[in-house]
Amino acid sequence: MWSGSRGGRMAGSSSSSTYPTPTRAAEISSSDPRSGARESPGEEARRMPATAKRILILHVRAGVGHERAARAVEAALRSLDPSCEPIVRDALEFSSPFLRTFYASSYNRLVDRAPRAWGFFYRQAERIPATGFRQRVRSSLLAAGCRDFAAAAARFRADAVLCTQFLPAEVFAFLRRRGAIPVPVYCAITDFAVHPIWVYPGIDRYFVASEFSAEQLRSTGVVAADRIEVTGVPIDPEFASQVGMEAARQELGLDLDPRRLTLLLMGGGFGWGPMESMLQVVLELDPSVQAIVLAGRNEELRQRLAKRARGQEHRIKVHGFSDRVHRMLEAADLLVGKAGGLTSSEAMARGVPIIAVRPIPGQEERNVDYLQESGAAVRAYDLDDLQYRLMHFLSDRADLERMKANARSIGRPRSAFQVAESILTRLTP
Repeated sequence: MWSGSRGGRMAGSSSSSTYPTPTRAAEISSSDPRSGARESPGEEARRMPATAKRILILHVRAGVGHERAARAVEAALRSLDPSCEPIVRDALEFSSPFLRTFYASSYNRLVDRAPRAWGFFYRQAERIPATGFRQRVRSSLLAAGCRDFAAAAARFRADAVLCTQFLPAEVFAFLRRRGAIPVPVYCAITDFAVHPIWVYPGIDRYFVASEFSAEQLRSTGVVAADRIEVTGVPIDPEFASQVGMEAARQELGLDLDPRRLTLLLMGGGFGWGPMESMLQVVLELDPSVQAIVLAGRNEELRQRLAKRARGQEHRIKVHGFSDRVHRMLEAADLLVGKAGGLTSSEAMARGVPIIAVRPIPGQEERNVDYLQESGAAVRAYDLDDLQYRLMHFLSDRADLERMKANARSIGRPRSAFQVAESILTRLTP
């Protein structure tokens, strides 16, 4: 527990969530941007009940997966312990103006416009030892640009910190090793492969995607085996329940015939990737194929996709951002598109294989490597390859069923609950 500077209790989260809050669905605190004005950490703290367990959950909006993981754990914590107070924040709120301005936006632009350059930086960073001199220098520089991290944790009176992105993990591990953070710091790695940028001796416990991930983390020699827990990447608690494929298809306005190949086309939260070209490939397949197409928060893309699907609305359902991905995956036979850690984990939880189209060099390529080795994904190098893969699954449903079984075998639909249970157990005296 914090001493001296602890200043009150707080509740609520900082931004709107993709995930429902099962036990507090009707509550929106005044700190939520949906309600207008935002409170300071101190004002929030004074409203907290005295016995609440407070978990500060930090993500960064570089892509959308890190926040989705944070929101998943938030929802699971509230469901398991209604008195719990998870506090979800973008870690960049507590960083320097320079980092706030350029860190996430630079990543998003680089991945969108120059993915090969991002892949180069990713591979170069893989060569930096997890405890080497360059790593220590980078941690020191980042900590200097994130001077408010320790103060924010103190103002929030956090009993624990959970990081779902590597920047806050690196800084809090640095602070923890120097005694500036007296509460446990946990980290949920949101990809199947463990990059050195996630690995720090100051993290009290790691939550990882798979046994493969755990072995990679152990092999660094930095993290002891008893500080690694295989939970799966935390995904929306909605994935822990299901209504069945037929009911899901009916809810989404799709044909219920199980013989119809049903696809889910996704480009992530920002609609990255060749979505229009992917849709065109689908439109040129046998008309028995039906598809859900998700454009994310890219409204211009959604409009272009809807225009391309005009006249085929009975079998091509175009959506923008949706909080029903759990239901869409339950209706689908195949996911076509991105292979991010969250999206891939969601697909595996539903037993849906992936055709990964031009995965982003770096973490997505590593995710696809793992999924391919598990027999739950294939890679499409270009649009001709995508067409070939889809025609194969149309003609060989037995192969598709084998891949579905492989996906189910590595899926972890209760991952967010496992992370939440682990944290709550360690906070219980």
